[in-house]
Amino acid sequence: MEICVNKMITDVETGTQCLVLWVAPGNEYGYWYDLNSRSRKPIRFEMRAVVEGENHNLYEVSPYSTPTLGTADDTFTEKERIHRDRVWNMIQSAVENEPDIYDGRKRSSILKKVAEENDIKPNNLYALLDRYWRSGKTKNAFIPDFAKRGGKGKSRKTGEKKIGRPSLNTGTMGKVITDSDRKNFAAAIKKYYLSQKKISLKATYERLLQDFYTVQSEENPEKLKLLAPQEVPSFRQFQYWHSKSRDVVNEQKKRSGERAFELNSRRVLGKSDFGLMGPGAQFQIDATVGDVYLVSQFDRSNLIGRPVIYFVIDAFSRMVTGMSVGLEGPSWAGAMMAIANMAADKVTYCKQYDIEIKESEWPCHHIPSALLGDRGEMESKNADNLVNMLGIRIVNAPPYRADLKGIIEQHFHTINTNSVALLPGSVKPDMSKRGGHDYRLDAALDIRQFTQIIIKCVLYYNNHHYMEYFEKSEAMMRDQVKAIPIQLWHWGIRHCSGALRSYPEELVRLAVMPTAKATVTGKGIRFKGVFYSSDRAIRESWFEKARSGKSWQVSISYDPRDMTNVYIWNQGDKSYDVCSLLDWNGKNAGKCLDEIVYEQRKEKLLSQQLKVSETEAKVNLNAEIDSIVSQAKNMGKGLPSKSKKERISQIKENRRQERESMRMTESSVMMDTGNPAEDPQDHHQAAAEEEMSPTLRMIKRKLEERLRDE
Repeated sequence: MEICVNKMITDVETGTQCLVLWVAPGNEYGYWYDLNSRSRKPIRFEMRAVVEGENHNLYEVSPYSTPTLGTADDTFTEKERIHRDRVWNMIQSAVENEPDIYDGRKRSSILKKVAEENDIKPNNLYALLDRYWRSGKTKNAFIPDFAKRGGKGKSRKTGEKKIGRPSLNTGTMGKVITDSDRKNFAAAIKKYYLSQKKISLKATYERLLQDFYTVQSEENPEKLKLLAPQEVPSFRQFQYWHSKSRDVVNEQKKRSGERAFELNSRRVLGKSDFGLMGPGAQFQIDATVGDVYLVSQFDRSNLIGRPVIYFVIDAFSRMVTGMSVGLEGPSWAGAMMAIANMAADKVTYCKQYDIEIKESEWPCHHIPSALLGDRGEMESKNADNLVNMLGIRIVNAPPYRADLKGIIEQHFHTINTNSVALLPGSVKPDMSKRGGHDYRLDAALDIRQFTQIIIKCVLYYNNHHYMEYFEKSEAMMRDQVKAIPIQLWHWGIRHCSGALRSYPEELVRLAVMPTAKATVTGKGIRFKGVFYSSDRAIRESWFEKARSGKSWQVSISYDPRDMTNVYIWNQGDKSYDVCSLLDWNGKNAGKCLDEIVYEQRKEKLLSQQLKVSETEAKVNLNAEIDSIVSQAKNMGKGLPSKSKKERISQIKENRRQERESMRMTESSVMMDTGNPAEDPQDHHQAAAEEEMSPTLRMIKRKLEERLRDE
């Protein structure tokens, strides 16, 4: 049985649920947190007792998750993120002081120090610890429950009475803060505080009063006199406004300079002293382009280029803990799959590629304490969810320091040199000479077959590869541990740190997906020109509301490799719903985002091209119409003039005569081209002729005679 951080141990008899917070080096003991108790005190447990209890079916071990663990950062409001970050900055040093924070006597002194530094009561910190531990030790534990609080949507009036705690002493400064006061605060901060003179906030407050809240003294015009106390903001009010509106990054740059900020004050998501070294203390991730050309799975005569391979490797044991083979990247899409695979069940993963293995051959389904990247994908916004949702510290190697990722770089060299170089279609630099054989034409493997080969290589490497270059510790040498990744992995779990953590596979996949905003419209949930729907949207009449009112935006996560489904986040309970393509948008099922965008651009280009020919045809149509109109106007010239009244009064008669004439013309054409005896409309024409006036009968006879003569 594997007991690691974030596993939940359930007492079968009592139902008591305890969350594992920390495991000591050597796995002799650890601390867990009773989720059913209100004592807010971690409890020490002996590993041997728990193992024996599990063997006798007294304990059940299961993964642990909470709503905030599975929530993307874009789901939270700016106000919620500010609150979370403020609390985290205050308590981070305490919660990372492991294992002292779990010891009652040491915990008291740790919290006392934090309380003194932040001017709060130590007792208030215990509630924060409780939230942090119950949440699975992640930063998102401190997202406030604004949805559960009253007053939503209600404005607070600030014109009659000073808001906040009333002063204990009369005559002290303090007033109702207005927009004018806030402008004064901002002007003073900009003028005095945001400069490299590094004036203190207290001195800035004094300059604020000097500039905006004084008048000349009547007794001595050369001196200034403060306004009445009730008309002057207090330092506490000024301090509070500054803490709410400050831009820490801009402030540090203005006060220290750009270079000093980058050197001493820039954000560092990682932490060098990340704890005791061991499996899971740090994983490394990187990508390389495979030195082999592949063919298409659908038409093996088509070459599709070289694959992109991602590996995730444990820095302690050199164990490959995650991998992916694809055609994207190097990009976040490839890194996303490798990170998701890092926490996946490898038996199931290998089975997808028709490879049967045992759990013991690849026992890696954990997330690390820290993840070292290469200033590419790990610096993107998408990586923030790894920090906030899963509590992984992101460490980026600085420029020109590839040596910090030497472990994974060596692994790529091993794979490309010893395995890929022997495959058909592999890159051979010496064959690029003029007249030489083109090695690309030798390609025979598709991407699925190549992935099978890489999995086989990883299994060999993890279980059998002896690393002569590996520097063993004294303890390893004493225990005669072989420098094989899987043996180092098991030895490290038994004797070193408890840095490995376990999370549900679905949670990790959601954490690595990119997040974006989609729009609810009357036609569906629109994202990148594609429309989706969900059971919740239909149940709550989203589309009817959007059609009758106006559209609105929602937060989603999506997999750019397959846009069949997207995942929409619920602001209230921080859960998510699966959104599927609408039937009329089914042509996009199974397609990646790049394919969809390409097709949309192609259709737009075609539309623009057709628009040109359509416009040209419309121009010609207008010209032909103008020609006919001009001809008609010329035909009307030189005719006898009639008065307006005469022309208007004869419209009805003229229309009747024109209709009769048209009937006669049409009837004559039919008589000339058809068989009158067989014409089914003869009796109608005879009836019409009887109703003709004498004049029309004469015109008809003359017309018939003319046609006979011709």
